[in-house]
Amino acid sequence: MDETVNRRRFLTGVGAVATTAVAGCSSGGSDSTDTPTDAASGAGGEPDGEGTETSTEAAEGGELQMMQGPITTLDPIGIQGQLDAWTNHTLHEQLFTFEDGTLPATGSLATDYSVSDDYLTYTFPLKEGVTFHDGSEMTADDVVYSWRRLAESENNRNSENFVVGNIMNIAHEETEEGAIVPDSMELEAVDDYTLEMTLESPFHETLGHLTNLILSVVPEGVVGDIEGYEGEYDYDEWVSSEATGTGPFQLESWSQGDSVTATRFEDYHGSVANLDSVRWQIVEDPNAQYTRAVNEQNADIFQIPRSQFNPDQLSIDEELDGGRTSGTYGPVNGTTLNYGDTSLPRTQYLIFHTLNVEKPVRQAIAYAVNQQVVTEDATKGLGEPAYFLTPPTAFPDGPDNYTDIAESEYPYGYNSSMVGEARTVMEDAGYGPDNMYETSIMYPSDLQASQWEAVTSYLRDLVQSVHVDLSLESAPSSTLTNRAIDGNFDIFGTYNALNWMEADSTLQYAYPNPYTWTRWGQGEGEMSETAQSAADAWGAYQENRVPTDAAQEARNEAYLTIEQANWADVTELPLWHPTDQVYWYDWVDNYEVNGPMNRPSMNDVSLGDRS
Repeated sequence: MDETVNRRRFLTGVGAVATTAVAGCSSGGSDSTDTPTDAASGAGGEPDGEGTETSTEAAEGGELQMMQGPITTLDPIGIQGQLDAWTNHTLHEQLFTFEDGTLPATGSLATDYSVSDDYLTYTFPLKEGVTFHDGSEMTADDVVYSWRRLAESENNRNSENFVVGNIMNIAHEETEEGAIVPDSMELEAVDDYTLEMTLESPFHETLGHLTNLILSVVPEGVVGDIEGYEGEYDYDEWVSSEATGTGPFQLESWSQGDSVTATRFEDYHGSVANLDSVRWQIVEDPNAQYTRAVNEQNADIFQIPRSQFNPDQLSIDEELDGGRTSGTYGPVNGTTLNYGDTSLPRTQYLIFHTLNVEKPVRQAIAYAVNQQVVTEDATKGLGEPAYFLTPPTAFPDGPDNYTDIAESEYPYGYNSSMVGEARTVMEDAGYGPDNMYETSIMYPSDLQASQWEAVTSYLRDLVQSVHVDLSLESAPSSTLTNRAIDGNFDIFGTYNALNWMEADSTLQYAYPNPYTWTRWGQGEGEMSETAQSAADAWGAYQENRVPTDAAQEARNEAYLTIEQANWADVTELPLWHPTDQVYWYDWVDNYEVNGPMNRPSMNDVSLGDRS
């Protein structure tokens, strides 16, 4: 695959920013077999005009009721994970998006693009007449400011790697200490509606990367957290009561721990929303969310936790494109619900802090685990066992190759539990029934809480028999993320979702580097031979990032080396690839499950009579 974006499809999507469904998560998608286009060779061009008209139909009104766990921020550069993304997708937008949550990337705030022959310099014409929620017009200077904040602001929660790191690295200067020199990125507002960006090295998935919500555009100078700006608002005031973006809804209020309300933005540049507002009630306990939802309290669209899901009540009526299905579920409290699901290019896995958990212990846990049992127990059949960090849809040479290699080469037992081998590894390391190894696993109490409760309970009981005393700890995802960043954990149950459809979207975190939570290769002394092989493979990947077939083959080889190195050192242990489900009542109109690449804006959703 030379390039993910087909130019005709890209231009067709320009301006078509309204979506009508809910995505399964904030990233992921289906395979693309698009070939290179004139844009890839540096040619420019004008949009063909399709999809660029703005809808101004009269709004129908009403407030859509949602529920979710606690969110951490409404500032795009600080977004961490699915909970923050759910709300922010209604408020903020990027240059590109995945329309209906499926490939390929299409224009949102950008109307076109061109790239130089060396794949380094991109030029983006921007959509004119886009208004921020504060009434100002969006220009290229706003994009420069927004991306500078991501690279330079102390509020970016260590996410500068998105623009000045190992993936899409915008050319920039650094201090002797390795920090970015303020305002040194080669990012230029050529004029009000033209942005130019020069990369340090080519990247085969630039447009897909730019769909990420963390690259949303906010008004220039709105806060003063980077050099050269005093800020219109104090940061805490802006993020809690303003959070100005270009999305179809604008922030009305955020009461932390209680609710977030966003109201229709009448001057939206796309399809103005039918709804008056969307309100997310903050409910941390998934079972409490379910109870309120099925009693028709504060939820029109919602999810059902694993502990409450009954496969016998599910009826699939239709297979949709992009790995989606639709049907019905119920009856629940006498009501049959609408149902939709989407296959997530996502992996649920364990992260090991390699400096805190000894390698024999990591290997013993891998030997003991049966991913098939984990999947059946955790998802009740709504998922598939995981043996690689890369989901099947993005695996080198496709899903069949994923299965073939896993069946023939996975060293810890394919669809089996190798308890004897686990005990041997531990006993060789000096552990036994009278000398148990004590460690702990933390997992989220909000996202996929019931799945993780089932999995961690299974792990605790299982590894007791292989001389590992495993304690369990749950907390909100935001708390766990902060602990992982600080290195304050032993084992962390979490997930990684693809932002573009290639293995590097996940494997950027899975080789020895300063950003990985595993701290792989960061101990005293020389790096292990296995860790060095992964680091060398990432180096080979870095040398082959142009969108050509030959470079793709080299990348695929590097990806497999990194996966196999992770097998050997067990820095991250894949468990399952999930399917995401969503449920809604009949009074929610113009709604079907979205693809998995991004959350929806819900412009076209409307409400009927709830009675």
